[in-house]
Amino acid sequence: MTLAGDFRRGCELVRELTIVAEAPRGGKTSEPAQTDGLRIRLSDRKHFGAALLFATGSTTHIEQLREIASKKGMRLEADGLHKCRTLIAGDEADIYHALGLPFIDPELREGRNEVELALKGKLPKLVTDQDLRGNLHCHTDASDGTETLETMAKATRQRGFEYFGVADHSKSAHYAGGLSLEEIAQQHREADRLNKRFGKDFRILKGIESDILADGSLDYPDEALKQFDFVVASIHGRFKLDRKAQTQRLLRAISHPCTTIIGHMTGRQLQRRPGYEIDVEKVLRACAKHDVVVEINAHPWRLDLDWRWHQAALEFGCMLSINPDAHSIPELDHMHWGVQMARKGGVPADRILNAMTLPEITRYLRQKRRSLARAA
Repeated sequence: MTLAGDFRRGCELVRELTIVAEAPRGGKTSEPAQTDGLRIRLSDRKHFGAALLFATGSTTHIEQLREIASKKGMRLEADGLHKCRTLIAGDEADIYHALGLPFIDPELREGRNEVELALKGKLPKLVTDQDLRGNLHCHTDASDGTETLETMAKATRQRGFEYFGVADHSKSAHYAGGLSLEEIAQQHREADRLNKRFGKDFRILKGIESDILADGSLDYPDEALKQFDFVVASIHGRFKLDRKAQTQRLLRAISHPCTTIIGHMTGRQLQRRPGYEIDVEKVLRACAKHDVVVEINAHPWRLDLDWRWHQAALEFGCMLSINPDAHSIPELDHMHWGVQMARKGGVPADRILNAMTLPEITRYLRQKRRSLARAA
């Protein structure tokens, strides 16, 4: 039994769960049986891969494959790839191969440009969960998280990561227990103490999620912001500014030399609220210009930046970061959903900030701070 449909393609919303199951030996295959929110298809082993291909979709992707098959004198159906009456291939990978294509990862099968890239041999090698070496943008009980810095860091290390990027809320986020300057100093002392205990193979990176204020300035004075290893700049209020004003607000924050990452760029919450109105292309170009990383916020309510913008971000020259926005230990595992979105957006590991090893990201952040010092 294999999940197919929207879920297998890594869609941000799954409106119907599709399952392909192998029929018992001697049992009959079937057209999809459907009930509210669930579709099940039975297939024999010989044709299982083809059934899975069709059940995965998308419809546009399948039509593109059928067009290639037709040009080659073949016929692609839900029971396999045929030439005249002969079954050429019934396995998913074999069908792609017989059509002259490499295997196309399910997340890419949206009928955009994946078939064209496959024909040219230019499909990206997609990032995997195993490529990530650390997490950034995590909260503790110092602001609105549920666990201590030590507990969150240890849970991160237990998951095999090399670094934990704490980024509690800044002081203007009073609703979320934003940190005062004294609380920041206290957290940094605690991080230093824990880092001595962890040794060289694991490190707490000292960050902050600094609110982007209504005029685009960052929460805290510059001297305070310079103390952090990284700064995630995010909007948490004034969502109803018009498109021009909201875009200018983000552009000013991006141009701030202390900004490392732009968090949940559009502010959407899936099935709760739409994002605020911004010129996404202009914002992405500014991130590339100022060497600011674009967050793929992996929280299931956000999944922001939307995967449909990932290719544009890469083309403009942006780095991305898959961040869990974790407020508890279980939420550290949100990283998987961010990886799924990055894969759907066609993002390779070498364009993901937290696919860097601890020495690499330490060097990257140190160079960023040196640039900040030179700018001052």
